[in-house]
Amino acid sequence: MKPENIIFRRIGLLALILISALSALFITVTYLATTHFYQASTQLLNRDVAAHIAKFFSPFEDGGINKQKADSVFYNAMVISPAAEVYFLDTHGKIIYYQAADSAIKIWHIPLSGIREHIRSGNRDYIKSPDPKDPSTPKIFSAAEVFRGNKRIGYIYVILGSLEYRNTTELLFRSHISSLALKAAIIIILASLILSLWYIIRLQRKFNHIITVLNRFRQGDLNARFIISPKDEMWPITESFNKMASMLEDNINRLKSLESERRDFIANISHDLRTPLAIARGYTETLLIERNGSDFPAHDEYLELVLNKIKQVEKQVLQLFELSKIDAVNFKPDKEPFIFSEILEEMLNASSIQGQQKNIVLESMLCQDTAMIAADISVMERVIQNLLDNALKYTPENGRIMISMKHELHNLVLHIENTGEPLSKALLNWINNKGDESVLNRPKKAGLGLAIVKKIMSLHHFSFTASVNSGYANHFVMQMSIYRPSENPGNKEI
Repeated sequence: MKPENIIFRRIGLLALILISALSALFITVTYLATTHFYQASTQLLNRDVAAHIAKFFSPFEDGGINKQKADSVFYNAMVISPAAEVYFLDTHGKIIYYQAADSAIKIWHIPLSGIREHIRSGNRDYIKSPDPKDPSTPKIFSAAEVFRGNKRIGYIYVILGSLEYRNTTELLFRSHISSLALKAAIIIILASLILSLWYIIRLQRKFNHIITVLNRFRQGDLNARFIISPKDEMWPITESFNKMASMLEDNINRLKSLESERRDFIANISHDLRTPLAIARGYTETLLIERNGSDFPAHDEYLELVLNKIKQVEKQVLQLFELSKIDAVNFKPDKEPFIFSEILEEMLNASSIQGQQKNIVLESMLCQDTAMIAADISVMERVIQNLLDNALKYTPENGRIMISMKHELHNLVLHIENTGEPLSKALLNWINNKGDESVLNRPKKAGLGLAIVKKIMSLHHFSFTASVNSGYANHFVMQMSIYRPSENPGNKEI
């Protein structure tokens, strides 16, 4: 047997058991409810029988029971209602006269509590009391008190469902009602089983279809999906699978894309590192060849070039290390409030010396603002340094770099502009895409320095954008929220 079919066999067996049990319970409850209704209605309709006997045909006299009147009562009661049996009781509930053999009477005292309660309710409450001939099965009855003057002298007690009546009804039930109930139960069970079987088969087909689609997906068919309908019983499962499959497919495609970008990134980094290393190697080999020469005027110049290329490689390695550190999942900037213009001024002083070597004019405007921001000082220094280094690197000789700072609403905005070759469209799109700061997705012409800037600004929830102004001037903009003393700067208390 296939494992997927076992569940439906168990469901079918459980349905059969439940339907059979519910059918039996239905028949039992129906019988009891019908019997209760019949007895309650019979007792209510005959509630005045004992009172009429007490009023018009009472056999109680001063000397005791008038047996002739009592026998007449028995006869008339039998003619009017064969199911009724009349008993005359004394004031203590003892039977003092009846129409039956002594051996037929099983109990001689009738509890008066039920009789008195029934009389107080006007014979309207559904109450049962013992049958002298069959005390094990309480019966419906009618009862009345008998008075002589103001003195109670006894009770008239009428059983409305005698033992003979019960035997007759049980015989009729076994011969007619039981067979009818059995037929009804069989019809109910068969109809329920047919409907249940049809529904189980329907569910099994859908279940098998689900297994088929899941197996297709497991075997590598990432396009395997369900055609879903909100009216389908399996809709929550199939909809959840479709969403999960789409998410997995997107993740797999993204991983493939990241793998491709990772290969490109490694190739780019290898090229960036190989170029200065190759140059340094060439100059070093030249120096080794000429080391025995007595006069080599370019000796110091070559050594300086080698040193610069080694420094360039070292800088790129450090940038890679720094980028991997801030790109870690558990990295969080250590925020604290500080005056941003102070570190900006330090970086400008250091960069102005480098600019003079290339005859680059470095201008600054309104950079003495005392506004504070809440950020990690060390990484924000790296941001400014990378942006200034980038501007110095791509600004040609006799070019210009303009730095300015101003307030815009609740933000401190830093503008860095430099002349030179305009940024490519791909690079602008990458910088301005706030949701994609991954270094793997950067364009080929984007250095590690810009990738670090973009990542750090994203971690601080600051804005970093770029544009190209008229006149081939590249324009970078940093927007940073101004710190207010009432705010918590982040990781530490101030």
